[in-house]
Amino acid sequence: MENKLLTGYVLGFIDAEASFSVSIKLQKGLAYGIRLDPVFSITQQEKAPLEIIRQVIGIGRIIRKPGQRHLYLLVIDSMKDLREKLIPFLNRYENVLTAKKRNYELFREIVEKMLRKEHRKPESLKQLVKKAYLLSNLSSKAYRKRRLQEILSIIDYYCSKRRDSPGER
Repeated sequence: MENKLLTGYVLGFIDAEASFSVSIKLQKGLAYGIRLDPVFSITQQEKAPLEIIRQVIGIGRIIRKPGQRHLYLLVIDSMKDLREKLIPFLNRYENVLTAKKRNYELFREIVEKMLRKEHRKPESLKQLVKKAYLLSNLSSKAYRKRRLQEILSIIDYYCSKRRDSPGER
C-alpha cells in the first residue's frame, strides 16, 4: 500500500518542479530523418528528494546534471518505464496536478501515440512534432534549436526522397 503522505509529497514536487519534454533529434538513418525522445525529469541541488521520488514511482535514474555538476537530475526516458510506471502513476492522481496538468496531458498523448507507432507515418509524425513544440511553449525555460517549420521541412524532404527511390516503401 502506498504511503499517502509520500505520494502527496511526490505529486506536489512533480507539479512544482518536473519537466515533461520531447526532444527532437535529427537522425539520417531514420525514415523521416527525425527522432522523438520523450523525457520526464526533475532537477534539484540535493539528491535526497529525488531518491524519494524514485522510490515512490519505482523507476528512474539519478545523475549529475551535464554542464551543471552541482545539480542532480532524476531522469525517466525509457518508453517501457514511461508506459508501465510513470504514466499509470500520474494517471491515478492526474486530478491533483494543476500547474503541470496540460504539460502532462500533451506528454502522455505523445508517448501513447509513439507506443502505437504513429510516429512512423509522416503526417502523424508532423502532428507529434507540433505537439512537442506546443509542450515546449508551455515552459518559459524551454528552448528549441530549430524552428518548427524547419523540422516539418526535413520530414517533407525525407518523404520526397522516399517517393523518388524505386523499391522503397
